[in-house]
Amino acid sequence: MHPHGVRSTGFRAQLGSPLRSFFCSIVFASFLALTGTSLAAERFYISIPGPTLSYTHLYYGQEKGFFAQEGLDLQVLVVRGIIGISSLMAGEIDVTCHAGSGFAAALRGLPVKIISVTHDRPVHELIVAPSINVAADLKGKPIAVGSLEGTAAVITRRILQAKGLDPQKDVTLLSMDTSVRLQSLLTGKVAGGMMTPPSTYLAEEQGYRVLARGRDHMRYLQTGVVTTDANIKQKRGNIVRFLRAWDRALKFYQDNPEIMIPYIQKKLSVKDAKLARRMYEDDVGSISLTGILDNDAAREILDIGREALRIKEAVPLERIFDFSLAADALK
Repeated sequence: MHPHGVRSTGFRAQLGSPLRSFFCSIVFASFLALTGTSLAAERFYISIPGPTLSYTHLYYGQEKGFFAQEGLDLQVLVVRGIIGISSLMAGEIDVTCHAGSGFAAALRGLPVKIISVTHDRPVHELIVAPSINVAADLKGKPIAVGSLEGTAAVITRRILQAKGLDPQKDVTLLSMDTSVRLQSLLTGKVAGGMMTPPSTYLAEEQGYRVLARGRDHMRYLQTGVVTTDANIKQKRGNIVRFLRAWDRALKFYQDNPEIMIPYIQKKLSVKDAKLARRMYEDDVGSISLTGILDNDAAREILDIGREALRIKEAVPLERIFDFSLAADALK
């Protein structure tokens, strides 16, 4: 048996060595052209918060072979932010899309970097029960977020402060997975939840209301890619290839609404086509196709993060961000 599983028995008696080599090279090249991938694809592990709208392009790109064509066998893990960062630090995954948790980890001095930013305005909305008319009605009640230091929690604290509440004393923030937050709100286990589409729309359909929108209160990391300093040095080539496929999938997502809206319905179990279109149109205009923040945007996000985590000392941008890999992916 040939090492790639191609039987050569029977051909050897008929083909001379040069002709056999030429024939095999043609077969192998044709196989690669048809599959769009390499037989030596490397496993590449990534963690995300959940199958939400922000990662529709990732799933589509995976299914259509965008990552395989870069020589990567993409493995997508759905976990909470704290687990994503722990797995990243332990070397169990290559990158994580828990951008908020990764940002907090970098601010606290862990050797991780934000290497690409897809959305720098949060799509999160604070959805509350019909009985909550004003922010003061949330006093003494639980609110569902993701990781307690992740994007959802940071936005929730900022909104509560803006509305005159002390997020440390007046409410209780509970860490929950994306899907659990909506269910907990609908069953009355929490009075509010920081959510993203389609959960926001589904809750509104049930009579729940938007108390505040994250984008109206702050600029922050919504979707981005995080990795360790060690991975940047040791796995730079693979990470750049990942970002190249990620960017390609984003561009396809942006350019092909007629394909992506039905895909959103399928992947996120959205039955209503009008709702899927609304989700897509709300999302697509805020996407960065380069993944690179300018210094002013990066500094604004950094300062908000320092305030949220009560970090008093100055933090240089280069301790948090490294967009050189995103730049390489654009070449």
